[in-house]
This record gives sequence, C-alpha cells and structure tokens, in this order.
Amino acid sequence: MRGVAAAMMLAGGTLLGAPIAHAGQVVDTPRIPTPVPAPQPSVQLLDCQGSTGDHGCGAGFFWRDGWHGFGCYPC
Repeated sequence: MRGVAAAMMLAGGTLLGAPIAHAGQVVDTPRIPTPVPAPQPSVQLLDCQGSTGDHGCGAGFFWRDGWHGFGCYPC
C-alpha cells in the first residue's frame, strides 16, 4: 500500500512539474486603413415648377388659389 502511494506521489509530482502548454504567439498583422466612401450626389426634392417649394409647400406640392381656397395642392 505504501509503495502504491509512493508511486502515485512520484507520478503526481512529475505531472505537476511538467511544462504547461501555452497558446501560440499572435503575430501582429498590419492594419489596413478602411477606404473613405466617395461622396454621393445629394437629391434635391423639387416641386412641380422645378423649385424647392413656394409658401412652404415643399416637394410634390405647389401653391395655388384653387376653388377650395389658397393652399398647397399636389402635382
């Protein structure tokens, strides 16, 4: 029994003193700069007459004094 315990302690001591496996070294790769996107053309929303809106009507509407009264009417 004593011999078995001694053998286990000897084997355990050998395993505890064994080198520990580590992960491999990480090679630092050079950073590649991200390309800057090219500027896109902006969209200018126009009303029916080709302007940006009259009397605050905005795109798709125009100002007129229709039979329902003054107001913004769709194109």
